[in-house]
Amino acid sequence: MAAIDQYRHELLDFFNCPSDFDLVFGNPTKNIAIYQLLESIPKNEKSFDGEVGDILIGGGSGEAQALRISKKGIRFILDEDFNDFESREELIKAFWTPTFSFKIGNGLQKLGWNPYENMEFWLAEKVINQLNAKGKLRLPDEM
Repeated sequence: MAAIDQYRHELLDFFNCPSDFDLVFGNPTKNIAIYQLLESIPKNEKSFDGEVGDILIGGGSGEAQALRISKKGIRFILDEDFNDFESREELIKAFWTPTFSFKIGNGLQKLGWNPYENMEFWLAEKVINQLNAKGKLRLPDEM
């Protein structure tokens, strides 16, 4: 069971990451689940955090390690004039180890990411654009 399974959420889609390495321990899948939170995550959760409407790429422990895109992060990606935040972590926060970062980075390089760009923001933008193009992105004010 993945950490995400303890909380109300909606599975929106999958992001395919062609890494040369397993992204989920003992599982060769290259698809990472993309979730939208339907409840706020309690402070004692170690795999990720988030509020209703936030997006998680990966479901945490038992699945791929997670990256959280907050509601403000979604707005930041969609609106170039959005500046209502104080830190990058308020927008996007990674909950992955250096080893997982290497593994996912290997796959993201094959998709066009380069190490001179912030990997988490690059991935967040790709995922938000993917969801938006498929009509699966529910903006926080629509929830």
